[in-house]
Parts: sequence; structure tokens; C-alpha cells
Amino acid sequence: MNAYELESPGRKLVMWYKVKELSEKGLRQAQICRETGLDKKTVRRYLKMTYEEFVASPTYHRMYVKLLDPYEDTVYRWIDAHHDLSSAQVHDWLRERYDKMPEVNAKTVFNYVKYIRAKYNIEKPKLSEPRPYAKLEQTEYGEYAQVDFGEKWMHYEDGRKVKVYFFVMVLCRSRKKYVWFSKTPFTAELAVYAHEKAFEYFGGKPKHIIYDQDAVFLHDENLGDYMLTKTFNAFVNQEHLDVIFCHKSDPESKGKVENVVKYVKYNFLRGRTFYDIARLNEEAARWLSRTANGLPHSTTKLIPDEVFEDERQYLTPYNGVPSIPDRPLVEYTVHKHNIISCRGNDYSVPLGTYKGQGTKVWVSIKDDILEIYDKESGKQISRCEVPEGKGHYIVNPEHRKIHHIAKDKLESEILEYCGYDNLALEWMINLKADKPRYYGQNLRELAKGMYNFAASTLHLAFERCLNSGMYNAKDFIVLCDRLGRRIPNRELATSLDGMLPAAVKERPEKTNISTYNKYFS
Repeated sequence: MNAYELESPGRKLVMWYKVKELSEKGLRQAQICRETGLDKKTVRRYLKMTYEEFVASPTYHRMYVKLLDPYEDTVYRWIDAHHDLSSAQVHDWLRERYDKMPEVNAKTVFNYVKYIRAKYNIEKPKLSEPRPYAKLEQTEYGEYAQVDFGEKWMHYEDGRKVKVYFFVMVLCRSRKKYVWFSKTPFTAELAVYAHEKAFEYFGGKPKHIIYDQDAVFLHDENLGDYMLTKTFNAFVNQEHLDVIFCHKSDPESKGKVENVVKYVKYNFLRGRTFYDIARLNEEAARWLSRTANGLPHSTTKLIPDEVFEDERQYLTPYNGVPSIPDRPLVEYTVHKHNIISCRGNDYSVPLGTYKGQGTKVWVSIKDDILEIYDKESGKQISRCEVPEGKGHYIVNPEHRKIHHIAKDKLESEILEYCGYDNLALEWMINLKADKPRYYGQNLRELAKGMYNFAASTLHLAFERCLNSGMYNAKDFIVLCDRLGRRIPNRELATSLDGMLPAAVKERPEKTNISTYNKYFS
């Protein structure tokens, strides 16, 4: 029986028996606290009392009324629908939906959520072990801010999924936060617009901003020398900002904003219904005022809005007017050969981008530069110049590396001879999946026979094989004989002849046919 289903005296009696039972089993006081969820003072008191003393005590008969009992059904419904809801998020939702809710502190809500979970047997999913960190020294007012991006799937009322992308900036001293949402991934122009919105929100800008090495901001990095994208470089120079980029794969260098990204995902977005992007940004603005910047910070124990009043005067004034960029992102379909067709040309995308019919990417073109963004993660996956004219196929060799089926030099040799043909690549991948044990033998057979044919003939053969599901190198060479003429290959014959041992090169003596005619005439 669940003790929380009983009335107060009966529930207390069950818990008293539970404490006694666990103590008799040899559990220590701290272990009993973890097992029952009771406070250590309560456990200590129960252990000292006999049954008669416990039943006669005023505590046994006292009836407690919880301040949040009128919201029990609502809180239970939320936690039952989203098992991973935190007490902080429940607190925020109550404040958002009930104007007349009594003023309670975060600890009261935490205890009440704990009570609801115990009463209805709703366990919170356990997270992996957290990594230990050391606390950093406090920075000066107006000196530093940190910036990062995030994304999360949301749902419409009818259950359809939609991914939203967001920009976050946090001032390091006051912990004042800003978040702005978009339905499309962040290009350099959109990131600049989000910066300007943040500066407008803060009423100024910090002297230094810390970033990840994101393709939105950087073209390349060479031992600390950074090449900024054209748009972001112009913005940095115009606003006289000092930008600092973290080392790759080192998110802890900007841990404050990393925590804010998780805060946005799991306090604001989790369980929220998506209507449209404008409404989401309006809801986010109220959440910033009500919760993110209006409640005490978990580390500093100070309210960011109050500390910001001291930091505000140290920010550099911002006098600009944010303007939305005029270069929208457009959806394009990814074909099965991991290419997209855009304005009469074909462009490669990384191997594996195509995940079945209907795979989409975001594409942006400005100043003859084409940028492609992954639809799932929002990350930039390709960037190239747009050629003059039409009918071009622009392939990035990095997109055609077979990282996951690497065998030996044969793969590179075959692809190079075929002109990095997408069909050849797809055929080899399917061959590996269809005949993993004989993959190497098939590659050797293909490499041995392909030099007898032009690349155009191989292309046709790969197309036929893919359409029919034929993955056998010997059958492939036979098909090439039917589709095209063999070409002389003296270089290969010469090189092979030089590799053969002398005994193999010996030829049998030939007898003239007239000799046999003498015996059979």
C-alpha cells in the first residue's frame, strides 16, 4: 500500500512502522532517509519513540494543509504527462497560469512535487553522472558575455512536430539572460540580428563575448588565427567587439551559457505547445521577466534583474536598430545520391545526409555564395561559390570520403577512376551491406576489370545495378561488356607483366599446324 494514499494519521503510522522496519534491518539513518524520503529530524524522532509514545504524540493527530493542495490535480496531470518535469518548471508553469497562486518559495514547490511523485508512484528519469567542475572567479561588471545556439523539437496542438532554433546570450556577472527563437537555422545574418536584439534588450553591450567555433562565425581556425565570416566580421568591426573563441570540443569554457541553453530547453520549452514563432518569442519574453531573470540564480543566490541594475551602467551603449535579414532560408530536397539541385546546378552534400524520401536541407544564397544547413541540427554542412551558367556539378571531395566503410586503397582507386561518381559510391555502400564477408573480393574484382571501360560505361552499369539490386563485381563487368566497348589498356598490361615471376612468363613451344597435317592426311 502507498502510504500517501492514506489520511494524515494513518500515513504517519505507516511511515513510523517503515522506519522501525528499516532500522531493524541494519540500515543507517541516512539510508532510511533516502529510502523513505523523510527528513533526518523526523527519522531521528521516530526511532526514539515507542508505539505508545508515537500514537499519544500531538504530531500523530495533527492535520497539515499544504498550500498547493488546490493545484494537486493540475500538478499531477503535468508530471504524469512529462515524467522529467523539474520542480522549477512546475513552479514557473503555476506562476504563468495562476495569477492568484499564493506566494511560495522554490523549496515548498520542490517538496510538493516530491510528495506528488511519491503519492502517485511517478519516478523521475535518472540522468547520467554529472561531471565535476571547479568554480571560477567572478568577472567584472560589463566585461563578459557568452553566446550559444540550441534547438529542440516541439509539438503543435494536433501532435505534429516542429523544430525550433534559438540564440542565447548571458551576461557573466549579473547572469541576466536573453533568448530569441527562429523556425530556421541561424545564418551569419540571422545571428547578427539576434545579437542586435540582445543588445537592445540589455540596453547596451559587453566588451568581450565568448563563442564556440561555429561555422556561422568562422570560416577556419589555424592555431589561434581565426578567419571570420564576411558578415560577422563586418558586424564585429562596426560594434567594436572583442570576440573570444573557445577551443574545439571544450564547451566548459563557456559553461554559463551552456547551462542557460539547458535551462531554456528543460524549464521553458519542455512540454510547451507550439503555435507560431511570434507567440513563442512573446512567451519567452514573459518567461525571462518572470523566471529566468526574476528568480534567484541557483549559484549566486541573487536575482539577475536586481544585479543587472548595477551592471547596466558598465555596458557600452548600443544605438543601432535591429533589422531582420532579407536573405531567407529555403527548403531543398536531397536526392538519393546525396546531392541537391539548385538553380540549374547540382551540389554535393555530405555522405549520409540523405535519409530516405523527403529528406530536406535549408539553403541560402547571397553574393554568389551558397550555404547548406542540416534540417535536423541546423548546422552548416556545406559552403561553396555558385558557378556561372547552369548544368554544373559542384562536388566537395570531403563529402565523398567513405569513412564508415573504409577497407583499403581499392575504394579510393575505384572512386578516382570513376570521377567520384555518386552512383559508384552508393553501389559500394550497398555492396558492403549486402555482402560484408565478400566485400574485399568484389572490390578487387571490380578494380581489376574496370580499366577496360570508360567511366561513362561504368556509370551506366552502376545505374543498372542499383535499379535491379545487383551487387556482384563479376556480373558488373559482364554488364559493362554489354553496355560499351572495351578500351585498350597497355599500361596496365605492362605494369602487371613486370610484377610476374620469370617462371610464370615462360610460354610453351608452338608447333606448326602443317606438322599435324602430315600425320592425319
